[in-house]
Amino acid sequence: MPDIFDEVSEDLRADRARSLLRRFGGLLLAAMLATLVGVGAYETWQGRQTESADATAVKFMAAQKEINVALPPKTLPQQFADIAANGPAGYRLLATLHLAALDWDAGRHDKAVAAWHAIASDTTAPRLLRDLATVISVQHRVDSGDATALKAEIYPIVQAGGAFKPLALEVDAMLDVRLGRTKEAIALMRALMTDPATPQGLKQLTQSLLASLGADPSAAAGGGK
Repeated sequence: MPDIFDEVSEDLRADRARSLLRRFGGLLLAAMLATLVGVGAYETWQGRQTESADATAVKFMAAQKEINVALPPKTLPQQFADIAANGPAGYRLLATLHLAALDWDAGRHDKAVAAWHAIASDTTAPRLLRDLATVISVQHRVDSGDATALKAEIYPIVQAGGAFKPLALEVDAMLDVRLGRTKEAIALMRALMTDPATPQGLKQLTQSLLASLGADPSAAAGGGK
């Protein structure tokens, strides 16, 4: 009988962890996206272009700010659609990422996933954006997709490293939770807590996730529950 209660408790903790990821995961992705804009990554990807690129940057930043307001304007999808259709290459891809997220929020999940996959598989797109598209796609399906297939989808980012490896590891850990591999998930999260490359916001989320799983966030990486 105690084993049954332990399983129920484990399931409840896993549900709390997934709920936290749903609540805060998107905010972290948005913050990482904003970081790309802030550091001028577009100039690195496509070279400094004309005033047209500067004008697109202003439009993109304005639209991105409106995503997080309480009542985003009804014109927001069209703003991103215009950039996706007419902007320089880097901004087209980023606007497409945002459009896919809006489609997901509107319940058009298949359309959103198809758009993310199109970017992730586009060999002409910068690796950074391809990785971002993969992480966003998998993160949105943490609760609903085939967990084993999703782990395989995100595995190359976990292995190769790069700017989005910490977030990929976080999502990978949540997939372990879904698969009942709680100890493995906790080990990944503790490793993230001690990795200096992990952004502070992600460390805070990881700490909350560890607590929701009944683990001590301050324990050494790789330790038990």
